[in-house]
Amino acid sequence: MLKQPLVTVVVPCLNRAHFLIPTVESILQQDYPNIECIVVDGGSSDGTIEILKSYMNRIKWVSEPDNGHADAINKGWNMSKGEFLAWLNADDCYVIPDAVRKVVDHLQNYPEVDVVYGDCALINEDGKIVSDIIKSRKWDLAYAVKYCYFTIPQAASFMRRSILEKVNWLDPQFHYGKDHELWLRIGLVGKIQYIPIHLAYVRNCLGLSQHGISVSESKVNLTKKFFTIKDLPMPLGSKSFQRRALSNAYLLGSLYAWDGGRCTRRMISYVFRSILTDIFNLPYIVSRFTFHMSISILSDLLPYTFKRDLKRFLKLIKNRLNTAMD
Repeated sequence: MLKQPLVTVVVPCLNRAHFLIPTVESILQQDYPNIECIVVDGGSSDGTIEILKSYMNRIKWVSEPDNGHADAINKGWNMSKGEFLAWLNADDCYVIPDAVRKVVDHLQNYPEVDVVYGDCALINEDGKIVSDIIKSRKWDLAYAVKYCYFTIPQAASFMRRSILEKVNWLDPQFHYGKDHELWLRIGLVGKIQYIPIHLAYVRNCLGLSQHGISVSESKVNLTKKFFTIKDLPMPLGSKSFQRRALSNAYLLGSLYAWDGGRCTRRMISYVFRSILTDIFNLPYIVSRFTFHMSISILSDLLPYTFKRDLKRFLKLIKNRLNTAMD
């Protein structure tokens, strides 16, 4: 019988008391017996501390000011003893009861794998499921860099402690896109693998990821940071690849600037930078930008029920477009 290594799940939070209990319970109700839950609170004032105290010795927790989300997660990981590590934001949940057990089984059967991730579904603020299972794309480092593509759903990801120690944890300078930036660094030196298993629910409400202007900056900055790494393998090290990747990062940044606050000035600035960075990327820029803006404007005019079905249909088309332009 294989041993049951300790799994540590860190929950960073700040004034999320109304969501915290379902998140913690989804960890504690797993049928895998060797789980360590660590909540790192940034100094909440909304009743979070009372909730944490109520769990007594079932969880570990700390409440003190920190230097942002990534710093809080790193703090929790450094407090931990787990061989396998994850973090779960304080409004997301694991599938109960066997998500963690399935991940551990996979990591034990495939010791060469450093990161494993599965699929998610969306829930609303009341915890009601509002989407079908969202199938993830198989990991491809070159694709993820070239298209600034956010491949891995963080809530459904688990990592070996050894790979995090090797790449030096999360980078605290990235308040937004910290997981995206981490996957790129791990992808250079480790093995990341997708498993087609539903592992988590992501709450579809206003949160960090929806601050469009800041996210748009992070997409560009994390791409630039990646290309400061010396001796990148081909094709990542070629100048033409890097121009195309940075062009796509500016393009994606323009779309986030629009979706996250209708920031027209930032959107236009980033579109022009996208074109100037790689003029030969113009056909893709035009097709992607036009397609996205058409969806956005049309969605604004439709009732919610139509928006939901339209987005599902157009997401399939967008994925096909991305693949065709690859």
